[in-house]
Amino acid sequence: MVTDRLRKIFLLLLGFVWGALSVFGETEGDSTHIQLMAAEDHGQEELLIEDSASFLQISFLVADPSQQHSQSVFGHAFLRMQCPSADLDYCFTMESGDYEGLLDICIGNYPNRLACIPTAEYIATFLDEGRVVTEYPLLLELEEGQQLWQLLDETVASGLSPYHDYFHHGCSQEIIRLLAQCLHGTLTFGEAARQYDGTLFTLGNRLLPAQSWLHLPSTLLITTDGTDRRLTDMEKTAFPLLVPILLSDAQVTAPDGSRRPILHATTPTRYLPRNPEPEDRRWPIAVWFWAALATTVALTMAERLTENRIVQGMTHILDILLLALYAFITGTMLYICLRSSLPTTSGWNWNYLIYNPLPLLVALYDHCYPLTPSARRHTYLIYALWLLAFLAVMFIVGDHLMLEQYLLAGLFAVRCFAKGTKKNKRSK
Repeated sequence: MVTDRLRKIFLLLLGFVWGALSVFGETEGDSTHIQLMAAEDHGQEELLIEDSASFLQISFLVADPSQQHSQSVFGHAFLRMQCPSADLDYCFTMESGDYEGLLDICIGNYPNRLACIPTAEYIATFLDEGRVVTEYPLLLELEEGQQLWQLLDETVASGLSPYHDYFHHGCSQEIIRLLAQCLHGTLTFGEAARQYDGTLFTLGNRLLPAQSWLHLPSTLLITTDGTDRRLTDMEKTAFPLLVPILLSDAQVTAPDGSRRPILHATTPTRYLPRNPEPEDRRWPIAVWFWAALATTVALTMAERLTENRIVQGMTHILDILLLALYAFITGTMLYICLRSSLPTTSGWNWNYLIYNPLPLLVALYDHCYPLTPSARRHTYLIYALWLLAFLAVMFIVGDHLMLEQYLLAGLFAVRCFAKGTKKNKRSK
């Protein structure tokens, strides 16, 4: 780890060299920073890279998603800063130390800080996990690179640990924000960003693997901030795997109106692990929910058509499991809503219309003070119709629920409808 004193000496040296190169450029008519010249007759851009590129090199790196770490389900992004002449090569990354759990991420109780780690050591940690790391060189002027390195060093030295907001202050978004502060112009995204328009809900589900069980908890917990509001181009950088695509046609617009790309046109470098992470061959989670719904429908029909005690016992166990699942979902949602400091998981959530304490209170009241058979049937029937109405409205509105949510609510609706339409046995 480079010491604070050595970093300060290096930054002073970098500033001195930059000043000397600038003076030389003025006297000799040469340029020492990266220039972008439009070749209009050929319809392409000619890039001239001279001494500055060998003095300071900056790259944006992305590690592939991990099946082992929930916080890396969309990958992990960081910056690589190199000064070959001074033999300096470090990665600046948002680190959180020991991983506590998914609930800590959801409520914002997840400290996050910028760290400086030797490149070889840091990349090796991903390769050991079987994850591919891809490096994308950036096109920055020497003075921009100098300012960026200084800003990164100051941020590391400050020791600030802002709490992690997965979708608003994640690893890739914080890195892009730091980068944008040092550009001599405005970073604007192009047509690639338009192809990923949508809300946090739709974009997150689009990028998550179909086998990931995070589909369900993430979509159940996302509030209207994530389901109703469309993301800005900068907010889309919350997904590390998406950043290289967004930067592919992004440009820096200078105050004089000139424009230049931010991403180098060269082929990205891929660092491959010796033992790649095995391919996820699990079934998509939707298959499991379809199977659960089919089983529930089959048991319900068998219960209705027969009076087999075994079937009745199985449906009774099923009802207990569904009630426990409902209580778990409702309790988790309320806990996160009350504890969360993040806009994505605090506030109004459309799922509260069907997952709330009211049905649990009714069930508890019925257990302590049994309702009449007629009142009990009507209670179940009303809730079943409410579930079906909610699903129909959400389907018409669109982009608020995912398939797994429809199937999960369908499980409760089937059993509630069966109990609500069950006829009492006539006494002989």
